[in-house]
Amino acid sequence: MRTLLTVLALLVAAPLVMALPCAAETTSIAQPPAVDAALVGSVAVRLEVNRVRVAVTGVITPDVAAAFIGALDAAPAGRAVLVELDSPGGFVKAGYAMIDAMLRHRAEGRAVNTLVRGTATCESMCFGVFMAGAKRSAEPGAWFMVHAPRDDRSGTMTLKTTKQMIERLVGLGTSPAWIRTVVERGGFSGSLDYGTRAEALAAANANVVTELVAAAR
Repeated sequence: MRTLLTVLALLVAAPLVMALPCAAETTSIAQPPAVDAALVGSVAVRLEVNRVRVAVTGVITPDVAAAFIGALDAAPAGRAVLVELDSPGGFVKAGYAMIDAMLRHRAEGRAVNTLVRGTATCESMCFGVFMAGAKRSAEPGAWFMVHAPRDDRSGTMTLKTTKQMIERLVGLGTSPAWIRTVVERGGFSGSLDYGTRAEALAAANANVVTELVAAAR
């Protein structure tokens, strides 16, 4: 834990912020299993009046990433994209490829935003994909979780992959103070997950959820 805190101190210069536990936040100490490659995810595309909705459901696999990137690239020029997420996470490299594609389209001038519904979850690698949206919306009750990433093949956690994930999240806009709180509570220790609701993230000024939206009817 001291090593991780030292790494984080090099990444962000803001003072360490400690917050009292929130009723909307929970942690689990059980070591999560490695993602089973047999688990599946899906990508669904829907053309709407002024945008393209791309829904990512289930495990983020290389196939899901390829379908997702293909959907972004096929979106009509000038049309905004809303990425709707409901995922337990998945493969790190696949998730990073999705993030890079979203940032590429944003750099080219396309509006790419993200959304998590109140009955959905966005955990592990999904959290990073969510952060790649310019506007990041969530309904109250939406569940988010971060933890130390694990190697796609070995399932082991390393300081290098954890440092890379922290750098990614901070670079995408996550509040360094909130990241420090997660680290202090053991959320990147490799033995504990850090989960919280959308409304708690908004209240904590984590700059993760930038807009709480009413639940769709």
